[in-house]
Amino acid sequence: MPFVVKLLMKSKMMNNQGSETIKDLSKALKNKVDAWEIFYSLQRGLSIEAKESKVDAFKVSSNEGVGLMVLKNKRIGFSFTSVLSKSSMNELLKNAVSASKGVESDEFLSVTSRQKGEGKDLLLFDSSLDKTSEEDKILKAISLEQAAKGFDPRISKVRKASYGESFFESRLTNSEGVDVINKATFVCSSIMVVAEYRGDSQMGWEMDMSHFAKDVDVVKVGRDAAKRAVDMLGARTIKTVKCPVVIENIIVGEFLEIIAPSFHADNLHKGKSMLKGKKGKKVFSDKVTIWDDGLLPNGWSTSEYDGEGVPRQKTCLADRGVCLNYLYDTYWAKREGTASTGNAARSNFKSISTIGASNLYMEKGVKDFGGLLRQMDRGLLLTNILGAHTANPITGDFSFGADGLWIEGGKVSHPVRGAAISGNILELFSKVDVVGADLKFLGRVGAPSLLIGEMEISGTD
Repeated sequence: MPFVVKLLMKSKMMNNQGSETIKDLSKALKNKVDAWEIFYSLQRGLSIEAKESKVDAFKVSSNEGVGLMVLKNKRIGFSFTSVLSKSSMNELLKNAVSASKGVESDEFLSVTSRQKGEGKDLLLFDSSLDKTSEEDKILKAISLEQAAKGFDPRISKVRKASYGESFFESRLTNSEGVDVINKATFVCSSIMVVAEYRGDSQMGWEMDMSHFAKDVDVVKVGRDAAKRAVDMLGARTIKTVKCPVVIENIIVGEFLEIIAPSFHADNLHKGKSMLKGKKGKKVFSDKVTIWDDGLLPNGWSTSEYDGEGVPRQKTCLADRGVCLNYLYDTYWAKREGTASTGNAARSNFKSISTIGASNLYMEKGVKDFGGLLRQMDRGLLLTNILGAHTANPITGDFSFGADGLWIEGGKVSHPVRGAAISGNILELFSKVDVVGADLKFLGRVGAPSLLIGEMEISGTD
C-alpha cells in the first residue's frame, strides 16, 4: 500500500479521535469559564531528497494536537497538548484556567460569533496524492536532480534536490457556536545547483509549490535552477552607476515580504510599521496596487475561514499607490473600532492566532518580461539580493548585496556580481515606472517584475 494511502487513512482515523476529543473537552468546559476556543490540527507529510540518482533522504513527519484558549473574568489563558486522552484534556483545561489567573484583564478579548463563509471550492486538496506510489514520488526527486545535471555539462554539483508533500487538517470550535474545518494538501519542489567553468563557480536556485502535484513540474524546476547558475558564469563587477533597473519578480516578492508586517494592525499600534499614519496617503507609485486575498483559488494561504473562524476576504491594501487598508483580527479590530479583515493566522495547535497576511500580492501589469527589458534598453536586471533579512521592517531602510545581468539594447550582455543597492523600500516602490505581467507566487507572496526608472548601483570605483 503506497505511503500516502496509509497517510490519509491514518489521518481520517486520527480526525475521528480528534472529533471525540473536541466533544469531550467542550462538555468539560461547561460552566468553568466565560468563553472558550478549541483548535485541533493534524499535519502529516513526507520529504524526499535525491543525490546521484538515488534517494539520499526520506523523511516522514507528523504533528497532531489540541490547543485550548479560555476567557475568565476578561483574562486569557492558553494551553496545548499532543496527547489526546481524557486525562490529558482535564489537565489541559486546568492549565489554561490557571494561566488566565496570572495575566491582566483586557476588555477587548473575545471569541468570534458564528459567520457563514462563501462555501466555494477553493482548490486546496489534491485527492490524487493517495493514488500515487512511493516509487513515483521518489522518481520525482530523482528527475529533479537529473534535469538540472542534464541541462548543461558545466553543472558540476547538485547540493539539494527535494520533493515534498504534506496533508493538513484543522478544526476550530468555540463557545459562540463556531465550528469550521480546513483541509488542504501542499506540494513543493526545490533545488540548488553549482555550475563551474574555467575556475569560476556560480550557484543557482529554484523552487515551485502548489496544492496540486500536477502543477509542480520538477523537470522545469531543475532546468531553471541550472540555467540561473550557468547564466552567472563569467560574472564580473561593474563601476558604480546610476541606471534603470528591472527587478525580477521573485526579488520583488522579497521586498513585498519585508513590507507585509507593516500592514498588520498590531504593528501599527506599537509603532513597528513603516506605514503608520499613512492610511489614505500616496506611499507608492500610482502603478502599484497591492492585495491580500484569503479566498484566492489554489493560493498557498487560502482558506474559507481564518484562525478565529472569521470568513476570509479580499482586501485592497494599496490602490494605485495610495495606502487604503490595514489587516485586522478580531482583537485588534475591536481595539481600533473596526471589523476584522479575516486575517487571524494560525498554523497549528501550539499557539493562539496572530495577525498575518494571507495571499499578499502586487497586481500585475500588461507588459511581458521581454518588453520590460526592451523598454529599459540599457541597465541592470536584478536577479539576486543578499541579506534581505537585514532590512529594517520599521523604517524600510535596506542595504543589500546584488547580482544580476547587464542589459544592452534590451538583451543580456554579461552577468554582474559583487554589486550593492541601498535605500528605502517605500521610496523604491514609489519609483516604479512599469509593472510586468509575470506575476509569480512563492508561497503566500506574489509579485510581477518591475522597471525602476533609476537606481544607484554601487560597484567598484
